[in-house]
Amino acid sequence: MNEIQLIRAQLNTERLHVNAVAQACAAAPGAAQGRALPASAALELRAAATDYLLCVLGWFDARDQHLIELLRTRTGGDEPARHALQRALAQPGSSHEALAPHNNAGALPVTWPAWAQFIQTVWNPRREAIDALMTAITRPADWRTIAGIDADSILDERRRFERVRAACPPGEAC
Repeated sequence: MNEIQLIRAQLNTERLHVNAVAQACAAAPGAAQGRALPASAALELRAAATDYLLCVLGWFDARDQHLIELLRTRTGGDEPARHALQRALAQPGSSHEALAPHNNAGALPVTWPAWAQFIQTVWNPRREAIDALMTAITRPADWRTIAGIDADSILDERRRFERVRAACPPGEAC
């Protein structure tokens, strides 16, 4: 496996984990009410999931910004691929949008089912489209710049995801 394949595999894993975490919280008892969950296990799940999603969606948002900057500064190359990436990045469903309910002071409380629905139906398809179009990028240095992935970030992502999995009720998928 080459370096680009390793980076792409990690990005795919993170995308799958974001979906799993959002779905696990949407299915948690009391999630539909958008309020603090009464059971300590449900509270831990929500806290672990919020920590995970804020962190990893923040990484994806930064990656989009790095990709936008790379497309802005890089000239030449495959212009149709460049324009396709720019169009995909301009589509609704950015990580910034997904983070908005948590970043806006005075915003309505997040309801997990609504957030999971956004992740599954808007954010994830946009990410898949961007990831597919990024195959036109062939320089490992560009992938390193865009993704910002290193051993520490991989371990951090896995640790956060394991915290969510540990907080999931027995028999629930995370």
